[in-house]
Amino acid sequence: MGFDSYHWREFPLTDPQLAEHRTKLASGRGGTEDFLALLHSGDPVAVGIALDHYKQAEALTRFGNSRIPYSEYEGAVRETARRVLAEPPYPARDEGDEWGLNHASALLALAHVATAEDGDRIADVLRSRPSPAVMNAAGQAAARVLTTAREPDGKLVDALGGVLLDESRRTRDRLDALGAFRYVKGERIGDILVRAGRTHDEKVQAEVVAVLVGNHLASRLDVIKRITQAWTPNPSRVQERILRALEAAERASHGDQGTSSHQEVSSRQGQTGGEKRDPLR
Repeated sequence: MGFDSYHWREFPLTDPQLAEHRTKLASGRGGTEDFLALLHSGDPVAVGIALDHYKQAEALTRFGNSRIPYSEYEGAVRETARRVLAEPPYPARDEGDEWGLNHASALLALAHVATAEDGDRIADVLRSRPSPAVMNAAGQAAARVLTTAREPDGKLVDALGGVLLDESRRTRDRLDALGAFRYVKGERIGDILVRAGRTHDEKVQAEVVAVLVGNHLASRLDVIKRITQAWTPNPSRVQERILRALEAAERASHGDQGTSSHQEVSSRQGQTGGEKRDPLR
């Protein structure tokens, strides 16, 4: 059997027709009619399976390996995911650690189709202290919103920051929140990262510094130096990796500054008739 779902392998479908659509998709013999039958069924497990298949297909599309072109159903998937997020968590909170898997599947789909207006929905999930599966999916969906928006969504940024800065949260949850900041910049995000760098959780601190190095080196170098100086003389493997990245980033930064200075000298000499020879040539 091929791909069934991310979250629903242990959940049977009692409706025989839906079960058949599920089996066909998982076997690789299914088509869009099976996907749509599950998506529009109203059964939380069937809908979750369909949303997981959409996520899987979109992930494979990046590598040219998607067999079924689900992209034409983007609008239907987006509306279904939004509707699912408005429903109660299934399984319920009192049914184990992995509750709310319907929300996890919806958020994984939104990680590919979310728009700016989904920022508030995702922020609400982040503030609800969700299960690990939901938190991971929320981080991915948040990243989609932040990276596709013209300006970072303030409420979403604050909600992610709330998770990242909360020392009572699981390390994994805090790293999932941090993941949404990896590909976006901005003063507000930089301020949150600086505060997060004071954490006592070494794993979180190390990854925070990695994001600062990647996105905020010029404006936050003093903070980065202050944190990393405390890692010596016995840094962990993760810290060593980040220290190497910092060293490489600083070298690249100095190289850019040298090029800029060189160009400025050449420009000034051109303006004065080139009387002086560029000493860098």
